[in-house]
Amino acid sequence: MSGDRAYLDPYLRAAREFGPGFEALLWRSPKAQRARFRAIARMARTEGRVLADIGCGNADLLFDLHDQQRAPARYIGIDGVPQMVEHARDLARARGIESGVFLLHDFVAEQDLPRHLVEDAGVRTVVFSGSLNTLPMRDAQRVLGGFWGALAAVRGAALVFNFLSDRHDRERSPASPPAVRYDPVPMLEWALERTPLVTMRHDYLAGHDATICMRTPEGEAG
Repeated sequence: MSGDRAYLDPYLRAAREFGPGFEALLWRSPKAQRARFRAIARMARTEGRVLADIGCGNADLLFDLHDQQRAPARYIGIDGVPQMVEHARDLARARGIESGVFLLHDFVAEQDLPRHLVEDAGVRTVVFSGSLNTLPMRDAQRVLGGFWGALAAVRGAALVFNFLSDRHDRERSPASPPAVRYDPVPMLEWALERTPLVTMRHDYLAGHDATICMRTPEGEAG
């Protein structure tokens, strides 16, 4: 892994500077965030599932799924920033959502986390939305590989993740550190090396980023 928690430092600094909230997520706009969430919901089954949102931030994905009436049966939000975990928990409580659990974990460093979520908590859908943005591509693939390894033997499971694409309009949306852009072609090849059940979308934000969904065969859940 490159660096020593360098991937987490921008979010820790933002939380200290802005407090928990949208600014601490380092997203450009709520509208673009919603477009990503809608792509995820169309590509991966969420309703009735145990869903883990890795790098959950304010749990905006959970609230968007509720608004779409595609809420999971149980939601597990994982984040490495303590202020965000507490804020997400408070927001869910204020909305009367009792199916959410929010846990403080460094999902990059804790290599046993995928196994615990799948085997102990019964997670069947794992989502990364924006949470790979400060990782080099090789580190992102290593993290994703750990979660896919935990899901691969489970029937009807899904791993869905988005990332900033380097096949975008560079004049309109240049890469701004600490954000990292990936070439979607090797990311797609990485997914296809592990399963033929792969979907990719690159159209929902005019190529600004991409979403890939990897699935295991349907059948009786493991």
